[in-house]
Amino acid sequence: MSNVTLLDSTGKQAGSQELNSDLFGQEPNSHILYLAKVRQEANARRGTAHTKTRPEVRGGGAKPWRQKGTGRARAGSIRSPLWRGGGVTHGPRNNVNWTKGMNQKESVLALASALQLACQQGRFSVIQELKIAEPKTKLMAEILKNAGLESKKVLIVVDSANADLDLLKRVSANIPNLKLISSSEINVLDMLKADLILATQKALADFDNRFMPKELAA
Repeated sequence: MSNVTLLDSTGKQAGSQELNSDLFGQEPNSHILYLAKVRQEANARRGTAHTKTRPEVRGGGAKPWRQKGTGRARAGSIRSPLWRGGGVTHGPRNNVNWTKGMNQKESVLALASALQLACQQGRFSVIQELKIAEPKTKLMAEILKNAGLESKKVLIVVDSANADLDLLKRVSANIPNLKLISSSEINVLDMLKADLILATQKALADFDNRFMPKELAA
């Protein structure tokens, strides 16, 4: 079993949390982690960069001068890519499909590997529960201050069945470098970018149910 720092609901240290070694004690799969990161970044591309080719540029229908006799090179249109204001050759197009796929087994392995890597690097902690009495950002800021995380990029993960999920997201939205998501929303990029992943104990149970190998979970 692995142990990580355990915080109480106010953000103060409350001992250590034992993690399931069948999940967190495994070696992360760096290749699958890389593929998942590339996939997520590719799927986030908007693909709106677009240049016009010669037929798409307005104008240039008339031949600028006659074919022979002028002493100049022959030209058929002022919208040639060789001319200023003409079409663009081999420029970016907005019809490129950047999306990448990944099967479910690989996706689950990548998420588990991101958790395992964070645990190995000391970027994973557990909080007993996260409760906010009022919809005030300062209450969440106090929890971070008590935990000494004001200047760090923190990813808080709560269980997906949390009744106060919308409230928790609302009070977290205006705090710089803080992102709060449910256990069903975790993704590789957020986990790799965070200085610390702070999961509630119920979210930790969700991880065990979701990422534990089926033969061990049974």
